[in-house]
Amino acid sequence: MYKSVVRDGKFLVLVADGVFDKQLMELPTEELADKVAYELQSAWEHGIAWGVHQKRKEPNGSEEDEDISEVIQKLRTMSPAEQEAYHQRVSRRNERIQRIEEARRWRNVLSWKSK
Repeated sequence: MYKSVVRDGKFLVLVADGVFDKQLMELPTEELADKVAYELQSAWEHGIAWGVHQKRKEPNGSEEDEDISEVIQKLRTMSPAEQEAYHQRVSRRNERIQRIEEARRWRNVLSWKSK
């Protein structure tokens, strides 16, 4: 996990694994250190999500494949208005999830600020 901290008046970005923490860089402003740590953490999480997505793409006949097939069948039987409503619900849900993940990422990145 990437963290932004202030130590001895220096604005640092650290990588921490729960046991050790290692300084990656010192930056000229606190805001820049916060933003760099946030972007590094975002890239890490996107990489994990990408790996999970790639793993799911492998054909294995799992329950997820069946679930996806069911959703596709339901969408095909919906009217255009029902499809639009469904897509709006999914979009709103995804936006909420994205906002929550972003807030959680900021909270994690800044969690060591009080230390």
